[in-house]
Amino acid sequence: MAYELNPYEQKLFDTVISLRQEVQNLKEAYAIIHTRIGEISLRSDKDSRVNLKEAIDIEELARLAVVAAKIAHEAALILLNVGGIEKTAKTQKAAEDTHAAAVESTRANQLRQTGGG
Repeated sequence: MAYELNPYEQKLFDTVISLRQEVQNLKEAYAIIHTRIGEISLRSDKDSRVNLKEAIDIEELARLAVVAAKIAHEAALILLNVGGIEKTAKTQKAAEDTHAAAVESTRANQLRQTGGG
């Protein structure tokens, strides 16, 4: 003869079953969220690496612009071209300012690295 649950026991049993299903649903939701966070993290790391590489490339181009501006300014000084001296001095200053901004951009991008590979 099988044991029959009284109404109180049946209600407790139903509650346990319901809670067990809820826990299972939460485990599945956690697994999905965990996977998505991992994907987002990988994408973010990749985006950060790409941004850092671009910042380094821009910094190098800005550095080369400074070198070119210095050479142009020195040439103007050697030629004693007054108009050229003033223009190349301004160009050199602008190139140096641009390079300084590019260096700061590279530093900012380095700080954004999450280190997650």
